[in-house]
Amino acid sequence: MTSIEDQIQDNLYEFYDSISRCSNLNSEKHEHWAVLANKPEYWPRLIYRIHPNIFLSEPASLFSERIKSGMYPELAIAGPENIHQIDSFLRKHGFVPFLAWKGMAMNWSPNHILPKLPETIEIVQPKSLQDREQWLNIVNTELIAPLKLDIALLESMLIQSGIELFLLKSNGICVSTCLRYQTENSSGLYLIATLKSAQKQGFASLLVRYILAKHAPESEKPIILHATPLGERVYLKLGFESFNHFFLYRQLNRSL
Repeated sequence: MTSIEDQIQDNLYEFYDSISRCSNLNSEKHEHWAVLANKPEYWPRLIYRIHPNIFLSEPASLFSERIKSGMYPELAIAGPENIHQIDSFLRKHGFVPFLAWKGMAMNWSPNHILPKLPETIEIVQPKSLQDREQWLNIVNTELIAPLKLDIALLESMLIQSGIELFLLKSNGICVSTCLRYQTENSSGLYLIATLKSAQKQGFASLLVRYILAKHAPESEKPIILHATPLGERVYLKLGFESFNHFFLYRQLNRSL
């Protein structure tokens, strides 16, 4: 049986696999890593799947050649497996860690109660171009993430099965976002963000509670998200548990 740590990691990798399929950009899936090609002004070349044995002789040599040629990557996401060896390996190739987050999960429960929304609050699945552009603006300006999205990529992603957007409005103003990505084995919540002027008012927490109660699948699939140290405290209160760490690395000679 797959462990919850594996499910958290697999959901993250499948999410980036989905982006690579609908981004109309070249991506390369090697036995020991997967790289999403860069899109100027939106994201750098990103290695989002690192096999724990990447530092073995043959894959390490090939990876070194690609780095020296300038082909890729500029950013790298390292999972928890063999992280001490992977960290040493990446540092030798000119990468340093600059962001970490926790993989968190909870089991869906029929006891999740739909929160009563104040009259000033509306939660929608954005259909209009205006709402989707507002959703994008919040995600791109408020999150420290490996990539930014544009409307073309977002529309392509929404054609894929298993991807849904959620937008919380307060007094008609778009303030909080979330994306739900479902796989065969889990349901992941991504791109949870709140407009800076509306932060620390409980909007993101309310949005997640709403999704858990109304839209999470009625099955034994775990519900997964990835939280910064600040966000971790919020999600622990909602019933999530912390499991594995993930680390984002960047090349020293790149300014991001």
